[in-house]
Amino acid sequence: MEGFAPKAGGSAGERQNGDRVKRKVIKAARMPPLPKEDAKIILRPRGGLDVSRVGVTAVGRAIMKASGIDEAKANSDVICPNLQQNIVVVSTPDRENASRYTRIKTIEVASKIHEVSAYEAAPHSTCKGVIRGITLSDGPLDLERNIVNARNPLALGAKRIKNTGTVIVLFDGFKVPNFVRYGPVLVRCFLYRKQVDNCYACGKLGHRADVCPSPNDVVCRGCGSSNTDDHHQCTPKCKLCGGPHITADKICRQRYQIPYVVRRRRWEKAAEASGSKDGDDMAWSPLTQECKGRSSSKGRSHSRGRSRTKAGYRSWSRGRSRSRGISRNTARSRSRSRGRSGSRRREGEVRFETRRSRSRDRQHGGQPSWADRVRQGAAEKVTRGSPPECDRDMRG
Repeated sequence: MEGFAPKAGGSAGERQNGDRVKRKVIKAARMPPLPKEDAKIILRPRGGLDVSRVGVTAVGRAIMKASGIDEAKANSDVICPNLQQNIVVVSTPDRENASRYTRIKTIEVASKIHEVSAYEAAPHSTCKGVIRGITLSDGPLDLERNIVNARNPLALGAKRIKNTGTVIVLFDGFKVPNFVRYGPVLVRCFLYRKQVDNCYACGKLGHRADVCPSPNDVVCRGCGSSNTDDHHQCTPKCKLCGGPHITADKICRQRYQIPYVVRRRRWEKAAEASGSKDGDDMAWSPLTQECKGRSSSKGRSHSRGRSRTKAGYRSWSRGRSRSRGISRNTARSRSRSRGRSGSRRREGEVRFETRRSRSRDRQHGGQPSWADRVRQGAAEKVTRGSPPECDRDMRG
C-alpha cells in the first residue's frame, strides 16, 4: 500500500520494556563527578580498542605517553574511562595540558597503534541549540564569524554536523534563545537533544560505531542476526520502543535523551512545589553534581554547595558529609517542632497521660514537660480537662 509508514512505537508492554532498556543504558554511561572548572577532553579510540578488556591503567599510560606530559605536571589531571561508551575523559585544570591532550592522534596499547579522535567538551553551565538550513559552502571560520558575534551575545561556538546543513550552537547559561542571527538573517533555533548511542556495526546500545570494540561482528539492527548478507530479510523490531523498525530509527520517539536543561527545570519546579520543607533535602545528579531539590532561600547551604565544586574531589566528599549533617539537624528540628505542636491542645480537649506517653515525651524533649512537673504521685492524671465550674454544673 502506497503511503504506508510504520508506527513509531509498539504495544504498551514493549514501550515499557524499551524504557527500561533506555534507562539502563543511560545509567551505565553516567560519569563520576569531576571538577566543574576543569577542561574535559574526550578521547575516542578507534581500530577496535576495547578499553575494558585491555585495562584502564594501560590506556591511561598510553595517553600520558602520547601527550608528552610529565607525571609531576599532570598531578591534578584525572583520566576517567567510560566503559559503556568505550571512550576516555581527561579532566585537567591546566590549559596547556588540555591543548596537549587535544593534539593526540594515536596511542600505543599492547604493542598496537590505535587512532584517536580527541576534542574538548563543552564547559559547565552551558547549553546547546540547533539551527538548520545553513549553506554547505560555509566553513568553520564562516560559522564563527556569522554566529559568534555581538548580535548573539550568548553564543560561544558553532559546529556543523558532518556534511549537513545543521549546525550546533553553544550558548552560555541554561537557556536556548528562540532565534539566532546568522549574519543579517534571523534563523529559528531549537534545543539540542542528544540521541541514545547505537552502534551500526555490532547493533548494541551504549556506544557508537567509530569506537566499537568489535567492528567485525556485524549484526542486523532489525532482528539481531549476526553475519548477515546483502539478501537478508527480516521483521525489524526496535529495542527502545518495540516498534516495527530498526533500533533507534529516525521515526523512533525513544531515541532521544531528555536534555539536561529540561531536567534542571523539572527539578526547580519540583523544589518550588514541595516548598521550604522539602527544600532542605539535597539530591545530587550523578552526571553534573547539580543540586536538584534545594531551596534558593537556604543561602548558607547554597554557599557550601558552591565551595564543594571549587575544591575538587576531597571537598565534594566533605560536602556530602555536610549535607548529611544538615539533614540530621533538620530532622531534629522537625522532631522538636512536632513535639511542641503535639503538646498544644485545643481548649476543652482531654488528654490522658500514660507511662508510654511520658517515656515518649522524655525521649523527644529531654526535659520533664509541664504535665510531669504537675504530676506528683499519680500514675495517670487528666490534664487540661473541664474546669471545676463545669463539673459542678454537670453534677447538679
